[in-house]
Amino acid sequence: MIVIILAATTGVFVTTGNYVIPLLVLVIASILIFGMKRKLEEKLTDERMDKIARKSSRIVLVLTTIAMAVAGIILISLRESFPQYLIIGYVLSYTACGMLLLYVVLFKFFQDRNI
Repeated sequence: MIVIILAATTGVFVTTGNYVIPLLVLVIASILIFGMKRKLEEKLTDERMDKIARKSSRIVLVLTTIAMAVAGIILISLRESFPQYLIIGYVLSYTACGMLLLYVVLFKFFQDRNI
């Protein structure tokens, strides 16, 4: 419910050109969510759910990175016909490379920490 109110408030005030109120609502929503999370003591997920979440997150990361890289390569290769999409192709390609680099760095970090 807090996220819905945050999204609605942000949408209304940003379209009217007011950026201060959405920032205040974001801070208040973050404090409320953090406070509610601290009060929650029971465990909501078990190990099986955590494993499923890890697997699905990894698959989404891999598929998104592949799609971005392929789309970037296609847009770069079409630079003669559609030069306006060249920058988008570069952005997609570099973002895919950045995501892979970040994944490798974080994987090594967590592997060394045995987390």
